[in-house]
Amino acid sequence: MTGRPELGRIRRALAADGEPLDAEELLDVLWLAARLPPSAATALARAAALAEPPAVDPAHRDADGSTPFAPPSPGHDAPDLATADTEPGPVLRPAGDTGLHAAPLVRQPPARSDRPAMAVRAPGVKALGGAELRLGRALRPLKQMRPDFLRSELDINATVTAMAETGLPEAVLRPATTRWLDLTVLVDDGVSMLLWQGLAGELRRLLERCGAFRQVRVHGLGTRGPTGPRLRSRPYGASAATLPLSAVLDPAGNTLLLVVSDGVGRSWRDGSMHEALLRAASAGPTAVVHTLPRRLWAGTGIGARSWRVTARRRGAANRSWHIEDPLLPPELAPFDGVPVPVLATDGDVIGTWAQLIGSPGETAVLPLLTPPPGTVTAPPPPGSPRRDRTVGAREAVSRFRHSASTDAYRLAAHLASVAPLPVPVMRIVQHAVAPAVDTSHLVEVFLGGLMHSADEVERPPHQRAFDFTEETRQILLGTVPPAELMRTTRRVTAHLSELGGSPADFPAWLPHPGGEDRVSADSRKPFGWVGETLLRRLGVSPPDVSEYETPLPRNDELRPLPPGPALALHMTRWRRLTVSDQRFEGRWALPYDVFAEYGPVESGVFLAHDGEGRLLVIRRPGDEPDAHALIATEVLALQRMNGSCSPLLMAWEPDHERPWHAVLCALDDPTQPAPDLHDFTVQHGLLHHAGLLTVARQLATGLARAHELGLVHGALTSGRVLIAGRDAQILGWLTASVDGMDSRYWSVHRQHPRYRAPELNDATEGPTREADVYALGCVLVEAAVGQGYHGSPSDALEAAREALEPAFIGILRACLHDDPARRPPALQLRRALDSLAGQETDPFTVALGFDADLDSVRLDLRGEPGGGDGPHLLCQGRPAQVRRDLLLGVLEQISRQAGRGVAFVLADFDHRSGFDRFARRPGDVSFLGLRQGGTDVLALGDLLRRELRRREAPDARGAYGQDRPPLLVVAMDDFPRVHRLAPELHTVLREVARAGGRLDIHLIMSADHMDLVATDNAFVSRCARVDLLSRTAEDGALALDGAVLHIHSEVGPVYFTTGHESAVAADRHR
Repeated sequence: MTGRPELGRIRRALAADGEPLDAEELLDVLWLAARLPPSAATALARAAALAEPPAVDPAHRDADGSTPFAPPSPGHDAPDLATADTEPGPVLRPAGDTGLHAAPLVRQPPARSDRPAMAVRAPGVKALGGAELRLGRALRPLKQMRPDFLRSELDINATVTAMAETGLPEAVLRPATTRWLDLTVLVDDGVSMLLWQGLAGELRRLLERCGAFRQVRVHGLGTRGPTGPRLRSRPYGASAATLPLSAVLDPAGNTLLLVVSDGVGRSWRDGSMHEALLRAASAGPTAVVHTLPRRLWAGTGIGARSWRVTARRRGAANRSWHIEDPLLPPELAPFDGVPVPVLATDGDVIGTWAQLIGSPGETAVLPLLTPPPGTVTAPPPPGSPRRDRTVGAREAVSRFRHSASTDAYRLAAHLASVAPLPVPVMRIVQHAVAPAVDTSHLVEVFLGGLMHSADEVERPPHQRAFDFTEETRQILLGTVPPAELMRTTRRVTAHLSELGGSPADFPAWLPHPGGEDRVSADSRKPFGWVGETLLRRLGVSPPDVSEYETPLPRNDELRPLPPGPALALHMTRWRRLTVSDQRFEGRWALPYDVFAEYGPVESGVFLAHDGEGRLLVIRRPGDEPDAHALIATEVLALQRMNGSCSPLLMAWEPDHERPWHAVLCALDDPTQPAPDLHDFTVQHGLLHHAGLLTVARQLATGLARAHELGLVHGALTSGRVLIAGRDAQILGWLTASVDGMDSRYWSVHRQHPRYRAPELNDATEGPTREADVYALGCVLVEAAVGQGYHGSPSDALEAAREALEPAFIGILRACLHDDPARRPPALQLRRALDSLAGQETDPFTVALGFDADLDSVRLDLRGEPGGGDGPHLLCQGRPAQVRRDLLLGVLEQISRQAGRGVAFVLADFDHRSGFDRFARRPGDVSFLGLRQGGTDVLALGDLLRRELRRREAPDARGAYGQDRPPLLVVAMDDFPRVHRLAPELHTVLREVARAGGRLDIHLIMSADHMDLVATDNAFVSRCARVDLLSRTAEDGALALDGAVLHIHSEVGPVYFTTGHESAVAADRHR
């Protein structure tokens, strides 16, 4: 849009209200257009064309009744969600609610996106909270009376007595009684004390109502000036006239002086305030109320230490107290502080102090003011000019993080999400944060150097707003999960509703067409939302939304992509939306900027961003009667899964008129959303053993966790498995069963028959855990052989024999068993897959197969002294090819796990062993095809004899240049035929069999049943044995029925499957 015709069209559209824009205003509009989201929060988007979105063609619905994301291919379900390790931004806006703003805008000229607003009085949070009642009780000792010699009153009893005695009408007068003390409260009114303005006001009202004081006077106390502490006529007043502190001292000693401060001012740190309090302590009772919690006192100019205090008379001046250390004698610990108690607002110390003041001869232990700490630079409060060097946002946040508590750092992120905001709103947000934080954490944030004044004009103290810099805000928002920020906003909204009938505490601004002020249309500005009920309580009639909206001409321009790397959506099933799409306007507005939808037709799955580089996937069904139940079920399931092999839920609104939820979007690469398993295999080809095993382990882990949490997916397909790099996630929990309760809509949205377990063909049966395992097996078979196979998934396994290991085929066959009782649980399936992936750390523990419970049958080839079942292994029986495959599998595991720490000596009779794959390893020796005899047979015997001598030598370790000789594996196929080739070879093999466990030599051999006698003599009964169980099939060929492991232990024979069995045989022995 750089040409002049387009620019002129923009200017005419913006000037449609009769107010043409000058050049500067046009630049402002263009700058805002590049940054504001194209949603209901912007004027241009709200005024977009009102065309109805295209309806879904009923012909495009799946066989299961759900709306697809794309025209489905046979057996393909489109993905339901996508995820990534990113975060959402703006807070959620409840439907139909009005944003509550902390302050109006004062910018000139007004922006086009500004909305008229009116001021209301909003309820706030009490600073004292539950401590108010305790404080009132603690002050009871001060409720005393004294005679007033300036006023007289009639003594009725004395008058009656005198008239009875004299008979004369004689009035007897006595001094009138009055309350014991006057009270002067000095409120430190610096910028940092804005946080405690509410506390000071509540404390003043409490002191006025307690009935203990004749007169209560309140003054402002300035402690930030270079001339020492000065008084003003009232706290937070704008008057420039000041008085010294001596102006409020009472020489008669009948006035209690109470100073309320946070100790941040300069006068507290240079000692001038301590000197003034010392003079006040000579005139009458004096105390300091510290607004900060005790754990923060050390960082202020008001320090305290406990002393034992004795008051000689009630209401005595502090200088007359007798003060001593609670433990040490006076000569060892003389009092060197200021005799002014420092009181917290929790009520305990205040009660002790009041008892001391109101009782003669009373003794108590009180915290007394310590001498000034010396010349210490006070931290600049928010809004004050900094004198130190300017620091960047990252450095400032880093400083704050290292000095503040964890809870304060978390609270700062919550405040940044709704800033700018005044102090009353800060307290509301603080009370809404969970886990709970207290006022001390708010103090850390307020005085931590991150906030600054956001006011452009002078405002009353309780209306002064504070904000974070934009860079600081972005850093803080990245430290707290967006779901937690959203929950806090919900609690603020709920709290405002609860306080709807409470007295008003501070002003706030509501968008309203009849208002005289203005607020921004930015959706991040409101700190809370108020519904129609609370609006009426606040005395405001709900505004008519139509008054805000002015339709503009239709615009078919595509919605902008998020900033950052350009997304290649043309390579995926995602479809860009137009600016004129009205599904996200007005009452249907979402808190994110939606720019794409999955599939060529309306699917209810959208791609969105938050304007800060984070990508989200949102599911919002259309006008479906079951939408609320489906979204509520999926939200509950995703909450329980918590991102474990599933999308990570970030925001949700299941009770909305159009329910929705949002998850984080996973990217296959920085420019492309992750595809589902079906699309992944179409783009990159079928999965082979390593990739398929990785996906299978993750999916089994996800199902195992779901079943453990009381969830049954019930609709697993290849379209509901997301592949993002090396991670796999399970999607589509809309109809999941929760805690044994099946979804009422499962039969309507059930999975494609290709993935459906046989027992679920009956419509009366609901989803089960066993059916999930069956569906997982179908998904893995499809990923290995593709969707084009014919027959059942079990039949398709035959086509994958060359691509997959036999053990993996055995696991898949167990998952696809027709009898659900024979299928392994997901947890057991995960353990079997982990075992197949070679997770054992012992290099000489190998997996042979799986038993009837699908537990891995493992063999420890170490000798009996080392706790193993070896040191040798004999595999015997037919078919010969199965025997050799089992032997090769053992060697493969040893090679993979031990690496360079093992050497192989390989021998066979007729080149049919398959040992060629190991013959290329450096350092290994092979003697293949020995049936001709000759020198190779003798060389094999000489090699083994030399190896025995080297390992038996005293300096065997030094001969190998390491701590111990490497493990030696002697592998022989058709062992009886090989060892008969030469008597010398037979002799050395017997020696190896006897000494192998001691010398780390292992014999791994195979033989037919016909050679059992010769084999047993050569091994001298020092080996584990695997016997293959075979039978003669109807066609005369040998068929394997399983295998049995015999080891030298109390454990009996262990039957297992190797993966080479026929389906019938595997079922019979499982």
